[in-house]
Amino acid sequence: MPLITAIKIQKRAAARFSVYIDESYSFSLSDLELSASSLRVGQALSPAEVTQWQEQAHEDKAYNLVLRYLSYRERSRYEVLEYLRRKDYAPEIAAGIVDRLQAAGLQDDARFAAAWVADRRALRPRSRRQLEQELLKKGVDRPMIAEAVAVLGGDEQAAVLDELVSRKRRQSQYQDNAKLMAYLGRQGFGYAEIKRALERPSD
Repeated sequence: MPLITAIKIQKRAAARFSVYIDESYSFSLSDLELSASSLRVGQALSPAEVTQWQEQAHEDKAYNLVLRYLSYRERSRYEVLEYLRRKDYAPEIAAGIVDRLQAAGLQDDARFAAAWVADRRALRPRSRRQLEQELLKKGVDRPMIAEAVAVLGGDEQAAVLDELVSRKRRQSQYQDNAKLMAYLGRQGFGYAEIKRALERPSD
């Protein structure tokens, strides 16, 4: 039967251990996973057990990659699935990992959408429609998007539009109202609100 001949700490990842079967590298586990596994040097494993450990290690590596990916900011389910696809993980493994993250409360599209809107409000204000389009591209369901953008009041959107008008009017290519209106339309603002903004006296 296959025999565990060595368990070595990895040089580039101090929290992971390489497991060698019959003197050859077979799979790796994190320190926590290794502690929970009870694997030890000299232990015999069946070929089926070796395959099972290799599959689990493959999934655990993907899970830890995603945890690092999530550490930078909230991510949508779609973003996580796309990240794992780019890492060449099979769709069924990716879907299982996202389900595991959601069960642990580590990924939630409603929370992601709310965080996305809050970030844009604070740093890069934009129209409600543009925010909706951004979240759609991130794979968020429309009901969740509607809930996330519900915090955007009319006064706030008017202020965002006024600021955008003021900023663009300082640029020579937007001195013409027709060009400015076309630009603002592309940013997701409606004709009526753009017209009102252009009619308001500037500071």
